[in-house]
Amino acid sequence: MSKANERDALIDLLYRIRVIGHEAKDPQSALTSILELVQQYFAAYSASIALINPDTRKLDIEVNRGLPKDSSDVHLPVGVGLTGWVALHGKSLLVHDVEQDSRYFKISDHVRSELACPMIEKGQVTGVINIGSDRKNAFSEDTQKALEIIAEETTQIVGQLWLIQSLQNRSQQLESLISMGQDLISRLDLDDLLETITRETHGIMRCRLSMLLVLSPDKESLKIHSMHGAKGKYDPLPELELQDSSFGSAVQLKRPIDVFDLRRSEEDHFWDIVGGENLQSMVCCPILWENEVIGLLATYADKMHRVNDQEKRILSTLASFSAVAMQNLRLYTMMFENEEHLQKNDKLITLGLLAAEIAHEIRNPLTVIKLLFGSLDLKFEEGDQRRKDAQIIDEKIGQLEGIVEQVLGFGKTSESMHSHWNVSSLIEESMQLVRLKLLQSKISAVFEPTEEQIIVEANKGQIQQVILNLILNASQVMTEGGQITFRCYSEPIGEQPFGCIEIEDTGPGIESDLKEKIFDSFLTGRPGGTGLGLSIVKRILRSHRGDIEVKESSTEGTTMKFWLPLS
Repeated sequence: MSKANERDALIDLLYRIRVIGHEAKDPQSALTSILELVQQYFAAYSASIALINPDTRKLDIEVNRGLPKDSSDVHLPVGVGLTGWVALHGKSLLVHDVEQDSRYFKISDHVRSELACPMIEKGQVTGVINIGSDRKNAFSEDTQKALEIIAEETTQIVGQLWLIQSLQNRSQQLESLISMGQDLISRLDLDDLLETITRETHGIMRCRLSMLLVLSPDKESLKIHSMHGAKGKYDPLPELELQDSSFGSAVQLKRPIDVFDLRRSEEDHFWDIVGGENLQSMVCCPILWENEVIGLLATYADKMHRVNDQEKRILSTLASFSAVAMQNLRLYTMMFENEEHLQKNDKLITLGLLAAEIAHEIRNPLTVIKLLFGSLDLKFEEGDQRRKDAQIIDEKIGQLEGIVEQVLGFGKTSESMHSHWNVSSLIEESMQLVRLKLLQSKISAVFEPTEEQIIVEANKGQIQQVILNLILNASQVMTEGGQITFRCYSEPIGEQPFGCIEIEDTGPGIESDLKEKIFDSFLTGRPGGTGLGLSIVKRILRSHRGDIEVKESSTEGTTMKFWLPLS
């Protein structure tokens, strides 16, 4: 073949390789298709692409043609064999007679001559592309130059595919993190919550086994609370003393700790699980609350794996989510168990402070998610479905931020001055704040908004305190569940226009002898009540130049109506 024909054939081959890179869905399929073209172009007996495993630092034959079936089990140390020599020195190697070269590592009995070229990305050797012939002196220096060009093109294509695949994986992880955060909010049982955390960690980290451990009150031991991914059954789950263990180091140092090879570790904790599940590598991260360890989140792999910084950051974010969710549930439980005490000590103010504290702690891991997502710099072309996916993820992060800011804003409004507020927004935010209480009480909330904009001048926190008090009063009389309906509208009272809000429940109604005195201080028809709630409500509304009344009450329910002057 003439030089011109050889050049044209090489250009055609490079074009076909680029087409493969454009159409391939993953690096593995791209390498397989490229290697097939390379073998045909050089009329080689065998061809292979070996990549350096970042965990073992050995050359693993990723794809091959013409080599024995067991060649994929060969893990060649860098520097060993002709391929290993090329990986070590980053230079091409042409051997006309392999039997005369002491560096040759035999894999096939038929190979007589060999040509290997490094795959170099950003100055680092990532793999080696190799062709072999069953004839001596089968390859020339021109062949070597052509294979070097092909190796460079293949490296660029595979690098781009790896980057795209990495971005897709990280995008899926972020989406799962957001979904997990939304799911944890609705968990009202501790065991269910911890099981959910462990299961979601297993999916997001794509590990062989995930485990959540809780630190004992004396901080001397850890006990497995939940485990996901195990094939065997382990009952009872073992308890671990912290002394002289990787888990103990994570607790003491308050940072992630990883173990590359569990088989060479001197630790014997959980050995039944480690051996029974064939686990080889581990990383654990402390679950911190106010800089104190309350537990550990651990993931295991069934092969040697060096944990990178990105994986540690994701696991740390999961641990932060876990801490917030666990403490949120503790705070909610505390609030519900001490409801009578909270009522006697102006419970609505306490609820606002708790909500602000919860929202503040949620904001920290949410900020981590937002920063991680922003660092991806996902810019896809028009028409690419991933462009829409990225937009949806960004919108969902924004929604979560909005909810947090609403709660924080509510927590601060007790100190704010009067301002103009949309009545519909006040109702919707109040419903959001008590959604868990209503969910626990099996009460549905319905809002029937009006089309007109009803703007009142008020102290937002105090008016939301009024709404929350009325909601809680209604929920306490509906012991078997029911429905609360909200309406808002404007109407003139006397000569002045007012914004009106109605709250209707499906409870048993107000006793007739209490209707006229229901807003008096220390008057209550409920065991354990203080009789202060509605009197405080009336005082707040009158300070706003508004008022409240019982619009209707019967055995089918009660409707409370209050009003505020329009701004």
